[in-house]
This record gives sequence, structure tokens and C-alpha cells, in this order.
Amino acid sequence: MEERERQEEEAAIRLEQNEKTIRSTQTALRNFRDFLVSKYPSESREIYCLPCSTLDSYLASFFRDARQKDGSEYEPNSLANYQCGLERYLKEQRYSYSITKDKEFRLSQEALKQKQMELKFKGKGNKPHKSMKLTFSDELILRKRGLLSRFNPEGLLNLVWLNNTKAFGHCTGFHGSSLKWGDVRLLTTPTGLEFLEWTYQDFSDVTAKTRRAGTECRIYATPHSPQTCPVQDYKEYVQRRPQAMLYEDAPFYLSIKPVVNLAALHWYNGQALGKNKLAKMVKTMCEKGNIPGRKTNFSVYQSCSALSEAQSNQLVLICNNLSQQASQSMGVSHAATNFVITGSFDSSDTM
Repeated sequence: MEERERQEEEAAIRLEQNEKTIRSTQTALRNFRDFLVSKYPSESREIYCLPCSTLDSYLASFFRDARQKDGSEYEPNSLANYQCGLERYLKEQRYSYSITKDKEFRLSQEALKQKQMELKFKGKGNKPHKSMKLTFSDELILRKRGLLSRFNPEGLLNLVWLNNTKAFGHCTGFHGSSLKWGDVRLLTTPTGLEFLEWTYQDFSDVTAKTRRAGTECRIYATPHSPQTCPVQDYKEYVQRRPQAMLYEDAPFYLSIKPVVNLAALHWYNGQALGKNKLAKMVKTMCEKGNIPGRKTNFSVYQSCSALSEAQSNQLVLICNNLSQQASQSMGVSHAATNFVITGSFDSSDTM
């Protein structure tokens, strides 16, 4: 039974890793076909049925003249990606030649190189839309504004996601959308220090593939600063989940109830958070926190997880102040406080 589960898990990971490549191939094929229809309307043959000389000529024309739908030119890397995507498709169709290597396609290969040089000369390829690093200052702002917080459902979900991504995101087998509750476990070292471990690495035959050298899939508690402790964040998340969603195969990230009573024990539904919501975690929280710049989930991977002593002290101070404010707020009013979700974290968007 364990062997079957392991094989199914490996198959699921391979499928998820291949999805991006499949989409890239389909995009390249669609754009090239659209170009042929517009430039050579009388051509009705499948591209894998074209002679080398004809296909080479079409590809050269595509690399020289193709434009995006808005009329702007492609980025240099986009054209190279299209060439690779078409290569994969032709290989699947058992085409006899390689459009990236064989001399029969020298014309299109040279056209691509020339076009890339031309585009770079025009300033293309400088990645104007590249995501920016999520800095320590950004995180402080998000904490101050309650978007990284144990005291409301959205902030807690963001906080647990951020902790997990920082600790486990380097592992090639770690995918937030497929993370199960039993994949992360609370354990204790022989000296009594608590830590969270991504347990997928227990499968010894895939450990080398799921970890980078010199890293470990663990988050250690920080008893000296409980207000910033990732293990305490996790424990709070445990308390706020429905009891029925604590089984091992339950989704790790749950959607938030549309209207939440902050004084209530449970804040989350028994439904998985949508994939698109997970894919936009950083973008959403930074937009709500008015953090400038283009921030995406990749911004977390660019961040440095090690903090200086001064930064750690500053973080502890802010968290202590926020904790005191939350306690005072709960003490002043015994009335139920509602936290209204406007749709940012509904579970309907799962594709």
C-alpha cells in the first residue's frame, strides 16, 4: 500500500512539473500557426508535414516579423522559447530534423539570433516586469497592517504560507497547491526544541531530488521570541482550523469563512484555498498593504531568510506591540468582532 501511494505521489509531482512545459509548447504552436494563417493563408499542411526548406523559410519569417496581439514585438527570450516549444512538438510528431541544431534550418537559426540582437539593442530583454524582492521592510509593513498576523484569519493564512514557503520552497517537490495537512508535522528534537518538518523527504529514494545540497526541510521554534515564532504561528493555525480538517489528506491551506467572528474558535471553511489565490498570495497582500513595486510569490524566493540581530529585535518589538494591542482590543469589548472577507480568499477560484 505504501509503495502504491509513493508511486502515485511521484506521478502527481511529475504531472505538475510537466504542466508548464506543456502549456509552453501549446503556446508556441498556437502562435506559429496563427502567424502562418495570416502570412501564408494558402498553406494548409501540418507543420510536421512540411519539407525542411519550406519550414525553415516559414520559421525565419516568423522570427523576423511576428508580433504580439497588441502589435508590440516579443521579448528575445520569448522567441527562443517558441523555437524550443516547436522543437518539442516536432519531436513528438517524429519529425526527422531538429530545428534548433540541424544545418537544414540554418536560415531560421540565424534569423532568430539576428532578431534577438536587434531586440536587445532596442532595450528588450531587460525584464521590466521582473518581480522585486520581498524585503524585510515590506514584511514589517505587512505585519503592522495586519496582513501578516495571528490575530485575523487572512493575516494568519498569509503568515503560515510565508513561513512554509521560506522553509520548504527551495524543495523541488514542494507545491503549495498540493500540500496536504499531514505533509507538515510538528516534531521535537532530543533536546526538546520543537520544529516543523516537511515529511515528504521521508521517502529516501526521492530525497536527493527534493532537496538542495546543504538545506533541510525544517522550521525551528524560537522560544526566546514567541511572538515571532513560526511554530507558534502553526499552532495558532491548528486551533483555527475545523476539527474535521485535521486528517492527513486534508488540504493544508483552507479558504476563509465569508464572515468571521474573531472571538470564535474556527476561522476557516472545510474547503481548500483556490490555486489562483495561492498563486497570488504575495501580490494580494502587497496590494492591500500598499507595498510599491511588482511583488509575486517568486519575491519570497529572492528574499534573504536570515535576519540580523537588529532586524530580529525590531521584528520582536513590533510583534509584541501588536500582541498587546490585540489583547487590549479584546479586553475592552466583549462584543463579537466580525472580520468580513470581500472575496479575495474565496474558494471558488480553483483553476
